[in-house]
Amino acid sequence: MKRTLLMLVAMVSLVAAAQPQNQTPTILKGPSDWRFEHLPIPPGFARDVKFTGFEEARFAPGMFDTSSSNYFTYALVVSVEGTAPVGAEELKDFLDKYYRGLSIGVGRRKQLNPDPAGFNAVVTAAKAGSEADGKFEAKVPFFDTFNDGRKIMLNLEIAVVPKTAAKRTFIVLLISPQAKDAELWKKLREVGAKANFENP
Repeated sequence: MKRTLLMLVAMVSLVAAAQPQNQTPTILKGPSDWRFEHLPIPPGFARDVKFTGFEEARFAPGMFDTSSSNYFTYALVVSVEGTAPVGAEELKDFLDKYYRGLSIGVGRRKQLNPDPAGFNAVVTAAKAGSEADGKFEAKVPFFDTFNDGRKIMLNLEIAVVPKTAAKRTFIVLLISPQAKDAELWKKLREVGAKANFENP
């Protein structure tokens, strides 16, 4: 427990901005036992991210515990200002910069130095779909510098939800190294399905 708290503190301190951050969920309102986080986009650890807006995350219990079935399992929604098209190319650019910055930034504090070239996301349209459907799948290599720098492969299910009236585009990312047929994906999909886009 103490180790998990130290890792969470390291993550928060890494991305803390000068202004206070809103910690009231507006999009991902649950589950209550999944730790909530709200950060600006681009985040402090990846200022080269091209999107502008904010993110909300819900971390499954055991998120940073390598022995947990929920290890590195979480839901993330990025609220992007504007309604410019977001396809596989834009998602890959975001994922490469976001996860590279996160891993290297955390690793720097622990003398862990992952190779920047190792972050190379693969993003494709979801099975039986196309980019126009706004549904994607991705595989993202990540070096877990929150722990010992081990390389893991994150599986993602992504939905791009444009809201023209609000002049925003929401990107819903469900993330876990577990295979897609693992039981925890049912819970992840439930969390994503309950995302609220009406009053972000």
